Amino acid sequence: MTDMKSQQRQLSPADALIKLEELCARSEQCSHEVYTRLAKWGITGAIAEKIVRRLTAKRFIDDGRYAEAFVRDKVVYNRWGFVKIRMALRMKKIDPELIDEAIATVDGEEYRNALIETLRAKSRTLPSPLTFEDKQKLLRHAASRGFEPGLTVAMIKQPELWS
Repeated sequence: MTDMKSQQRQLSPADALIKLEELCARSEQCSHEVYTRLAKWGITGAIAEKIVRRLTAKRFIDDGRYAEAFVRDKVVYNRWGFVKIRMALRMKKIDPELIDEAIATVDGEEYRNALIETLRAKSRTLPSPLTFEDKQKLLRHAASRGFEPGLTVAMIKQPELWS
């Protein structure tokens, strides 16, 4: 009896290309994620490079497009700040210039609203009126979500916008 996991992980390069085309057609993938998946399937080195180049040439993989989708989703749905988004994209080995370009596509009002919603949600868990310590908690919470301290402090000073 053969081990199912080892069978599942060993794919031919042609089968891997087909599976990756199907995956990339369903959802955005960055080149780092594809390399990681290929390594799990036992495909590395020049063969993996060739597969990624082919997927890129066919526009199944586009790190710039991936970064834009990632940034948009994290701001709108997860209410992440740019600091956390940058770090997550760096971990996925996205080029810093692509990260900057993707972040530049975010509407300032949309980003501000994400911070407002984050502050609003956290402030509901705190007693009213807010003390200095409570405002510190808001600041730390927003920082943990990746929002810039300067913007957060400015927003905390205007409770009429988020409370």
